Amino acid sequence: MADAVKIVADKLDEIENELRRLGYWQGAEGRPQEAAFLSTTPFCLDTMELQQWLEYVLLPRLRALIEAGRPLPEALKIAPMAQEFWRGRWAEHRALIGLLKALDDCFGR
Repeated sequence: MADAVKIVADKLDEIENELRRLGYWQGAEGRPQEAAFLSTTPFCLDTMELQQWLEYVLLPRLRALIEAGRPLPEALKIAPMAQEFWRGRWAEHRALIGLLKALDDCFGR
């Protein structure tokens, strides 16, 4: 695994761990209905919470690309959405937002 891809994989694990620490990780039993994934709204915000999108969309898709040896996206901008989504609750989400910013920074170099 190339160094850049390893860094991204490690960031994904760190984000998962922080979602678990915050009590957001829901596992298979909390998976949204399939219709929620058909949303055309950015981050599926009309059908799921941002933390659900991270768990059920972003992390699995990026991990699948890594496992398949496929190219990763050229750019990623998740942290600005997280800052807006958790506005007024930044203190409790500071670590997660920081991890998302670090993930964003892995792309578009």
